[in-house]
Amino acid sequence: MLAASSNVFASANYVVKFNGLNYGEGFEQIRFTLGVMALDSAILTDEEPSVITVDSSESEKSRYERWERSNRLSLNLMRLTMAESIKPSMPKTEKAREFIEKIKECSQSELADKSIVGSLMNELTTKKFDWSQPIQDHLTHMSNLVANLTTLGMEVHEQFLVQFIMNSLPLEFSQFQVNYNTIKDKWNFKELKSMLIQEEGRLRKMKDQVANLVGLESASSSNRTSSRKDKRNVKNFVKGPQSQIQKEKKCFFCKQVGHFKKNCPKRKDWFDKKGKHYSFVCYEMNLVEVPNNTWWLDSGATTHVSHIKQGFSSIQPIRGPEQYLFMGNRTKVQIEGIRTYRLILGTGSHVDLEGCLYVHECARNLVSVSRLDNLGFSIKVAHGVFTLYRNDYFYGSGILFDSLYKFNLDAKFSESLFNVES
Repeated sequence: MLAASSNVFASANYVVKFNGLNYGEGFEQIRFTLGVMALDSAILTDEEPSVITVDSSESEKSRYERWERSNRLSLNLMRLTMAESIKPSMPKTEKAREFIEKIKECSQSELADKSIVGSLMNELTTKKFDWSQPIQDHLTHMSNLVANLTTLGMEVHEQFLVQFIMNSLPLEFSQFQVNYNTIKDKWNFKELKSMLIQEEGRLRKMKDQVANLVGLESASSSNRTSSRKDKRNVKNFVKGPQSQIQKEKKCFFCKQVGHFKKNCPKRKDWFDKKGKHYSFVCYEMNLVEVPNNTWWLDSGATTHVSHIKQGFSSIQPIRGPEQYLFMGNRTKVQIEGIRTYRLILGTGSHVDLEGCLYVHECARNLVSVSRLDNLGFSIKVAHGVFTLYRNDYFYGSGILFDSLYKFNLDAKFSESLFNVES
């Protein structure tokens, strides 16, 4: 008897305290604990055995003793697992089964279930995958949320779960979402899980790949800057009378004394006569033929370039001396016109590429990163995907393809480019 009482007291320490709101969770553990100790006969049956009398048989005596012991210890366990604040309001009864029924009636478990359903639904619809854990753990957690909702009477269809998972994916999975939306078949949870695990592995392998495109103009300017810094540093170390010596002004263009090359009027006239040259560095991949209806992000280009007319509101021909565009392979191609180009992205937003050059001989349509930066755009690159923002507004995105980033364009806009130029 003493051992049974000790077991009940020890079990009470591992059962969740009943606070008036957690009836389902608390009494589920109580039933399990009593079942393990073979003390649940008093809460499983409504029939109370007859009181022992002189005429009672041995089986009737044994049954009553078993029920009485179960009833007494069950009541003790339930009272031990109650919060002190609600004990005074608990029903007064000496039968364990009746005690459970009255607690269920006066508890607020239904209100608690509604609150739990609300919090679970909110988490299911707003949860996002943030790369802090494997995608498999993320999918398992969302599946567990649906299972918990089902036990509370809120059934969530499998296709809804699939859509909630797709909505929880970050921008890095944008191409995966596009591919899913374009196919006719609908995936179930197991198929989606398998596909996402493969896609996660691919994206994690690509996250270390970075396209470093450096323009010759920016490189030369940086060299000039570093050279000037070195000269200034050397000058700072000059001591004594030498620091007062002024350098003679001599132009290395016209060889005249009295001005420097940058202020030379003959050099300025020479540039005006020759015409203004646009120069930028094109990555070697830009020399390879690609579909006409694609646009590419180029960090080395000093201006936007299009080799198709579709998208220009109008094209202004280049006047005056011939204008040329210098490519990264040291060749030059003629500029046929210049105007604003309206680029429509996959989100439906558009970007007006001001001063876009029309160069038919260029193999790719290029968007200059430096020009976008001047317009106030910001570009974020991660895991093979770039995103384009302006004043915290999301304009569009693109994916890494053949070592360059390709814009995700509006489907109708992209199709119109292909049809016009093909």
